[in-house]
Amino acid sequence: MPLDVELSELSAAGMKEPKAEWTEAARRHLTVAFDEQQADLGLSIAAFDESKAKPEVVDTLHQLQRLHEKVGTSAMIHHFFDVKKLPAKHGKFDWTLGTDARTLKEATGGDYALFVWVRDSYASGGRVALMVAAAVLGVGVQGGTQVGFASLVDLETGDIVWFNRLMRGAGDLRTVEPARETAKVLLADFPK
Repeated sequence: MPLDVELSELSAAGMKEPKAEWTEAARRHLTVAFDEQQADLGLSIAAFDESKAKPEVVDTLHQLQRLHEKVGTSAMIHHFFDVKKLPAKHGKFDWTLGTDARTLKEATGGDYALFVWVRDSYASGGRVALMVAAAVLGVGVQGGTQVGFASLVDLETGDIVWFNRLMRGAGDLRTVEPARETAKVLLADFPK
């Protein structure tokens, strides 16, 4: 699936301002990095080309990407943090995007889709100055963060059959090598 990536600058006040140029660079770097990873993993991944799809399929794709963000965020919170686990799940990883995923199966002929969602932020000069001043006073102020997840979705059922997450305060998707490293982290333990 098309990568769902957004890079932002973190202001002194803690507000995130999306940066189109950074986001486009990250999308290019991550696309190349995932292409390299598929070769290393022995996979055959075909990119979804929106320009060749019917409008209703593209609409479903966009809806599934937004749903993936919500389901993936919920999975990160409620599966991986013990205090937030959902009792009804009984510890099982049981998450789905639903049967609308079949639309993609019919449009592409694929059996599975790899969804990737990443948000990355970088401290502005003002934020860095605030962090230094706060540190002098013994107070911690957070800088940028990198959060993301990758999901392999069975297009027949919509079930997420594999999931990996990323949460850290380091990394820089604006450049090639860190993007490669991020792709490796997101695809760690990918099923073969």
